[in-house]
Amino acid sequence: MSPRTATLLLVGRRLAIVLAFVMVLLRPGFGTAQVPTQLADVDLLVVVDRTRSMAALDHGGSRPRVEGVRADLEALASEVPGARFGIVIFGAESRLTLPFTTDASAYLSAVETLDLERPREGNGSSSTRPAAEVAEVLERAAERRPDRRRVVVYVGDGEDTTSPDPGETFAPVADLVVGGAVLGYGTTDGARMPASDDLDLDGGYVEDPESGGPAVSRADLDNLRAIADELEVGFWHRTSTAGIDEVVDSFGASYVEGERGDGPPAAHDLTWVFGLLLLGLVLIELRSGWRAMWRSQDALKEVP
Repeated sequence: MSPRTATLLLVGRRLAIVLAFVMVLLRPGFGTAQVPTQLADVDLLVVVDRTRSMAALDHGGSRPRVEGVRADLEALASEVPGARFGIVIFGAESRLTLPFTTDASAYLSAVETLDLERPREGNGSSSTRPAAEVAEVLERAAERRPDRRRVVVYVGDGEDTTSPDPGETFAPVADLVVGGAVLGYGTTDGARMPASDDLDLDGGYVEDPESGGPAVSRADLDNLRAIADELEVGFWHRTSTAGIDEVVDSFGASYVEGERGDGPPAAHDLTWVFGLLLLGLVLIELRSGWRAMWRSQDALKEVP
C-alpha cells in the first residue's frame, strides 16, 4: 500500500470516528414513542395579594413575604402536574392576569414577575376584595370545561387597612370549587416594608403618615382563617418552603393518564447501531496505532 493511500485511509477512518461519535450523541431513531404521564384533572386558580404589606420583612425570619409566596407558587407547578393554572391578583383592584393554561412556563413567568403596589398606590387594602372576580372566573371555567375540577388557592397576609364592602365574601365561591387552601404569610408582630420596587433596603422603608416613622404591617391570621372557613378549605400559616405537598394533598385532586408525543424518546432508537460502528472504528484505530509503534521499535533495534 502506497503512503498516499495509507494516509487517505487514516484520515477517512478518523473522520468516520468523529461522525459516529456525533451520531451517538444525537441519539437517532424513527417513530415516536407515546410516554404515559400522570396529569391532574384540576383548574387551579391562584389568588394573590399584591398590596405593599406583602413586602414586610417577616417571612421565615427577615425575608419579604412575597418571596415566600413566589417559592410556594413555583412549588405548586411541580406538585400538581398537568393542572391548568390561572392567576387573579388584587390590591387597589382585582384582575385576572393569567387565564387558565397548561403552559407551566407561562405560569412560572407570571409568578416570577409578580410585582407589588408602590407605597400609597393603593386606596386601602381589603382581604376580601377579589371575591367577586374569583367567582366570575370560576363560573366561566365551569361553563367551558364542566368536566374539570376547580381548586382555589388564596395567598396573602389578611391585613385590612380599609373596611371591606358588605358584599365582599368568598362564601359563593365555595360552591364553585372542590377544594383548595388559604396560605398565610407574615406575623402578628409585624415588620417594616422596604419602599423601593426591588425591595432594596437602601431605598428606605415605607413611612407611616401619622408618626412619620417606618410603617409596620401586621398579618391578620384571623381574617385568613375566616376566608378559609368561607371557602370551606384548610388554612396554612406559611413560614418556610417546607410542607407544600401537604397543602396539595388537601386538594383531593385525581390524576388521569395522559400521553406525550412529538418528542424523544423515539419508538425505534438507532443509537446502538452507531455505537457498535464507533466501537469497531476505535478498535481498528488502536490496532493501527499499536502496529505503528511496534514497527518503530523494530526499526530502532536495527539501527547500528
